[in-house]
Amino acid sequence: MRIFFVCQRVPFPPDRGDKITTYNEVQHLARRHEVHVFCLADGQEDLANVEGLRDCAASVTAIPVHPARSRIRALLALFSAEPLSVAMLREWTLHAAIRRRFAELEPDLIMVYSSNVAQFAEPFAGVRRIMQFAELDSLKWRDYAMRSHRPMQWVYALEAQRLLEYERRIARTFSHSLVCTETEAHDFRALIPDASVSTIRNGVDLEYFRSAGLPKQAASLVFTGVMNYVPNVDAVCWFCAEILPLIRKEVPGVALTICGSRPTKAVRRLIKTAGVVVTGRVPDVRPYLDRAEVFVAPLRLARGIQNKVLEAMAMGLPVVASRVAWIPTMIPEGEGIVAADERNEFAARVVRLLRDSTYRAAMGKNARAAMERDYTWAAQLAILDGVVADVISAPAGPRSVQSDLGLSSSPL
Repeated sequence: MRIFFVCQRVPFPPDRGDKITTYNEVQHLARRHEVHVFCLADGQEDLANVEGLRDCAASVTAIPVHPARSRIRALLALFSAEPLSVAMLREWTLHAAIRRRFAELEPDLIMVYSSNVAQFAEPFAGVRRIMQFAELDSLKWRDYAMRSHRPMQWVYALEAQRLLEYERRIARTFSHSLVCTETEAHDFRALIPDASVSTIRNGVDLEYFRSAGLPKQAASLVFTGVMNYVPNVDAVCWFCAEILPLIRKEVPGVALTICGSRPTKAVRRLIKTAGVVVTGRVPDVRPYLDRAEVFVAPLRLARGIQNKVLEAMAMGLPVVASRVAWIPTMIPEGEGIVAADERNEFAARVVRLLRDSTYRAAMGKNARAAMERDYTWAAQLAILDGVVADVISAPAGPRSVQSDLGLSSSPL
């Protein structure tokens, strides 16, 4: 079968949330099908990553997003009914490339990852199309609005409203939709009840993310992630201001390593906080995880499954997470992860893990076991195969009733 796979960034290397998922899906689908990747590039530097897909994709068409033009498009979209995040990525060169290749190759299926690039598949209503939302971004913008001040509060609220209407249209006109957690599926069914949806969770590479047994650094905490991403920035700034001082009162030598690319000024300023290290981009995050005693995930704006949490747990690292970061994992508390939202409770859970080596070791063992049980890529990609098979066996064109595809509305 010939598949066009459309995504927001070059799906290599698998070093951030969306790229982890898209890389594993492209690699998997290419074992059985002819996969042509169409994507935007996150600047010129991202174009160099195309080479990493040559062994699996039949072709890769990557068009860089120009930041200045992107900002202008978003500004102009304020005066229209279009979502800003969709307008920002409207690169006509990619539109033209997909149209040209569609005429040449006539794909059997188009799979899209991320609603803001669904625009590149919209013109092809006659072919079967799968929309992988992962999460409903409209709800993310709603969360941003709730935590912001004017004028950005107004902008975020407007984007949430516009994007929800766009997500509804895409879900109703594509053959099927995918999200990554049952929480997202519940929200999807409430907001878009007349469209079909299935749940495919993220996975983790259990061979790659495996502890090498490096010596642990006493009283060490770690957080990983792309550090210009608003939820990550909010998380570490809140943690350092509100929670870390409480931990330090109980464990004076506590240290936090913030490990991830593109740290903002707000993140870089955290190095002025005693015991805080900001690494910037590193070639391999595993040693930082392996040397730490506890992973912290104090996210307040999180949606969906956090790959950073899965990777830490695969390394045998106990996790203290906010509830919005914990609940989507569907892992019971105590099986490698504990949750807290209130700062004193969060600090107390971290302190217990730092002080009690027996408890910490047991939690680390449970964390690895949970990943081996529930988060292998093979299991999740087998579900994807089933969805693809059902979509292909159904008549082409939009479907809005789940029974048309024989797909259950229950979590898969």
